[in-house]
Amino acid sequence: MTLELNLLQERELGRLIDYERATCTVNGELVYRCAFPYRPDDDLQCELIERGALARRADERRGSVVAITSDGYSYFPAKDREEAETRRRSRREVRLVALSALFSAVCMAVGFLLGRMA
Repeated sequence: MTLELNLLQERELGRLIDYERATCTVNGELVYRCAFPYRPDDDLQCELIERGALARRADERRGSVVAITSDGYSYFPAKDREEAETRRRSRREVRLVALSALFSAVCMAVGFLLGRMA
């Protein structure tokens, strides 16, 4: 994942993406991308611009505007993939520990049986 966002930044980015999907799509297809007004006094917007989730650009009619970058769009899918990979790794480690415990129990049982036979 290329972006590192805190919880407030994630929520704001999610809100902007949701707004764009709600207003700029037809039958689930993105028709155009929203441009949001640039507000230099908005610390959260400035942080998202610094992180690369939003990009500032000049607009002939409205002055400066911000738009969601490709990194901004890919943030949530990448985060979901990373979390899924973490869960997969965790389940794998649990299986390895369980198999090790089972193997050691079998070895103890075999050792006990061999000790009784001697």
